[in-house]
Amino acid sequence: MHTKIWCLGTCVFLLSAAVAAPPSQSDVFEKLDSVPYGWYQGDFAPDPHQRIKLQIAVQQQDKHVLLKDQLLSISTPGHFLYGQHLSPEELNTFLRPDPTVSSAILAWLQEASIPEIDIEDNGDWFSIHATVEQAEKLLKTQFRYFHHVDNAVPPRLRTLQYSVPHHLHRFIQMIQPTTHFSRAKPYQVGGGSDGPIPVYGSPTKLNVTYCNATTPPDCIRALYKIGNFKANSSSGVKLGISGFNYQQAVHTDLALFLDKWAPKQNASSFNVKTSNGGVNNENGAEVWAAEANLDIQYGVSLAPGIPATFYKTGGLGPLIPDLQQPNNSDSLDVQEPFLEHLQYLLNLSQKDLPTVLSISYGEDEQSHPVSYMKSVCQLFAKLGARGVSVIVSRYVFSCLYILGRLFTYISGDGGPGDGCMTNDGKNTTRFQPQFPASCPWVTSVGGTEQVQPEIATWLSGGGFSDVFARPDYQAKQVGAYLNNTVGEKRFKGLYNRTGRGIPDVAAQAQTTFPIFHMGKERYDGGTSAATPVWAAIVANINSVRLSQGQKPLGFLNPWLYSVGYRGLTDIIHGGSQGCFDAALGSGLLAPEVPFAGWNATKGWDAVSGLGTPNFEKLVQIATT
Repeated sequence: MHTKIWCLGTCVFLLSAAVAAPPSQSDVFEKLDSVPYGWYQGDFAPDPHQRIKLQIAVQQQDKHVLLKDQLLSISTPGHFLYGQHLSPEELNTFLRPDPTVSSAILAWLQEASIPEIDIEDNGDWFSIHATVEQAEKLLKTQFRYFHHVDNAVPPRLRTLQYSVPHHLHRFIQMIQPTTHFSRAKPYQVGGGSDGPIPVYGSPTKLNVTYCNATTPPDCIRALYKIGNFKANSSSGVKLGISGFNYQQAVHTDLALFLDKWAPKQNASSFNVKTSNGGVNNENGAEVWAAEANLDIQYGVSLAPGIPATFYKTGGLGPLIPDLQQPNNSDSLDVQEPFLEHLQYLLNLSQKDLPTVLSISYGEDEQSHPVSYMKSVCQLFAKLGARGVSVIVSRYVFSCLYILGRLFTYISGDGGPGDGCMTNDGKNTTRFQPQFPASCPWVTSVGGTEQVQPEIATWLSGGGFSDVFARPDYQAKQVGAYLNNTVGEKRFKGLYNRTGRGIPDVAAQAQTTFPIFHMGKERYDGGTSAATPVWAAIVANINSVRLSQGQKPLGFLNPWLYSVGYRGLTDIIHGGSQGCFDAALGSGLLAPEVPFAGWNATKGWDAVSGLGTPNFEKLVQIATT
């Protein structure tokens, strides 16, 4: 304990340059050249006394570098800090800005007549409750209501540009919500239903024929050597399932699922926690919105004895339209409010914080503002520093008819990209990596199919980030794949050879996961199914560790790439496909890249990562 405190004390240092607060000229900080497609400015100004909430992310490059160094230290086996996760108080102390920076920002806020009682100083974030008049004075701008061409979309109070005092530019990363627009109309997609699905599986013996056609919990248990494992309910491990947008987790559907597919667990349930106006309306589920039920049903059934919580966050994240998510009234905005979601979780006490978090959502990197992605990724690093394992896939809608059945793909579906064209006005052909899977501080999940042998599936999302550099923990394995399998010339110019490689691991992603939704049985799948599978397995491993007096694994990747890979099954067959002549999610024409895709091979690859889990081996490695 003394060692950890000593390390924190030496890591936290003051900025060398004073940030005195002499008034300075305000310069434009962010600007839109035009109103986003599909929106138009209203005729009337808002009530100047209307209250709004603004959030300011404090830019602290030096301290965020130190946080990431600290996170790697406490997550790397063999390091003297391994497993010494930070408490909320230690983390806040670690990240608290230099007092002169905080004072300068506070002085700026008070100059705009914002009283101290309406300012929340959370260290590296400021939350401000202000009137429109105060916000306009603060940001040297005018807010207006903007309306969408689809009248069902609520108007947004936004501005096309805002300014910040010049001397504060280097200390502010972003201010939200200001110039970021989003939509809110559901995309009507049907769900596949096949009626009753036969039960032939065994949790200990793999039925190859049956499990190639259907992927219920018993097939997952047999394939990944989970068997009849049940966690000690008093271990302290908690499983979190993230939920957004139009998704609802339904208790009665879980009861039906467990009664059929895990009858020994039919008393299991889950808690619901909401934030940012989120509502889990269990009577208002949509036919196409089955993601939350998929996540809950497989998370709970594969991690018996571990309490599960569905964290439903309301609102939408900022959207930069692209071919996958065009900004028109016939498409769905599924940009998740990751910022608000993670801030809520980080405000939880250590005893209430989930030990493992499953997030089956995400979109193309280019559909998010870069400043937003970096801020969200820093919050993921903070969760890792507190000992949370975050498991992530990607969230995409697309539909295929297979053998007369309509399948709805939800997550990392699209190989190297879906709609492979940049949205920067240049319309350049380019692969599309996904966020938040591309954040280096989460564990991203790819997809497989079949069971003997297990092969990489064509729809598994993967590739290389255009925003985040490749972290050292994966440099050796990813470099070997690029040099020995991909080569210099293949797909040259279509991806970033120095970017963070995704995915890290993989699991079954066949579209044959039986679930119950709205009281009916149906199939679902994609890497959004693989994500709760991995989260449940990690939760089970943590329950063994905690029962033996060890700490939770926390941020997984340094452990996975250094020793954990020995407990994985290397996937060497199959590959992904993508960059077709139409974006699967929207149907819009897109530049086709012939033979676009990543091949599975020995070692790490950009379709199955390091491989799929063997629970028995992973437990042995994690507890010795």
